[in-house]
Amino acid sequence: MRPATLTREIYRDIRGRQTTPRSNDEHLSAAMSWLYRSQDVTGVGGSAAYYSLLTGWAGPYLETSGYIIPTLYDYAAYTNADEPRERAEQMAMWLLDGQFDHGAFPGGVGLQTDSDPSVFNTGQILFGLVEAYRQTSDERFLSAVERAGDWLIDVQHPDGYWDNFDYRGERHSYCSRVAWALLEAAELTGNGTFREGAVAHLDWVVSVQTERDWFEYAGFSPDERPYLHTLAYTVRGLLECGLWLDDDTLISAARKTADRLLDCQQRTDVLLGEYDRRWNGSEFYCLTGNAQTALVWLRLYEQYREKRYLTAADTELAFLKQHHNLTGPAAVRGAVRGSVPVWERYMRLRYPNWAVKFLCDALLLRARLQ
Repeated sequence: MRPATLTREIYRDIRGRQTTPRSNDEHLSAAMSWLYRSQDVTGVGGSAAYYSLLTGWAGPYLETSGYIIPTLYDYAAYTNADEPRERAEQMAMWLLDGQFDHGAFPGGVGLQTDSDPSVFNTGQILFGLVEAYRQTSDERFLSAVERAGDWLIDVQHPDGYWDNFDYRGERHSYCSRVAWALLEAAELTGNGTFREGAVAHLDWVVSVQTERDWFEYAGFSPDERPYLHTLAYTVRGLLECGLWLDDDTLISAARKTADRLLDCQQRTDVLLGEYDRRWNGSEFYCLTGNAQTALVWLRLYEQYREKRYLTAADTELAFLKQHHNLTGPAAVRGAVRGSVPVWERYMRLRYPNWAVKFLCDALLLRARLQ
């Protein structure tokens, strides 16, 4: 246990203390510095899954290290710096050590060679492998992409979803992000089967959108109210695939839910941490989801130039900056807590690397839209 930091962070939320927001670039720099530390503490190239106020740093996490890699390359382009690019390549090389012979990657933290393969994790790792190959032309990354994509197609259900080898053995509409990764892999490799598998899954996701624009199977289990985190995963995957395929059906499905979330924001000022099928929210915040939804709205603004999306995204970013640590011990400086309050149920008392990744992505995209 880290008693001083634990006490400080809990006291901060009890008293409702907030960070005085600074410029987006200052918050971006602090967040990227934390991602660097999350890589350094593991000593192997991967990024630590989270920092816990109770147990300290977790081990390196293949899934999120995979999709942190494009963020590092984006930051390298934004700053014209070598360090993030070098770190991305170290991270990508570490990913190769975790791939099973059949092409999949395991779930869980660390290189768990005795763990079951994971559909969602394999899909997220594809993002990093694809970008690493684009940046380096290293054939080892291309081979890894091909093997991972082949495995995803091999284990896909005939109806388009994945359940075997996905979390808790359930189907998930947020695997629209796996479909997005398969489209990236299809473009890189020229393998049309990857595109066909992606489209089959996207058709299934659209089929489980309700009349109220909510998605069935958007939570970790069908009987759970989904976190904003997994709802935003679902919407972002649909949107990016729709834009990629120039498919109005997919884009429309994504926009309907994005617009519902706009309505939710207007009711509560900022988005809440969970939503049920009637769009009733929780009484806590899931900061990862706030950052992800800001990204969705920024992408919609980028495409359609409707000011309402930019205004909504800026509202979420302002909220995130108020809860973004810029001072204190290095383990939490620049980090993003799982929940507000920090003791609530999403990543309780932890600072996940994926929350920081999505904050960085949102700030980088916002900078491009200036």
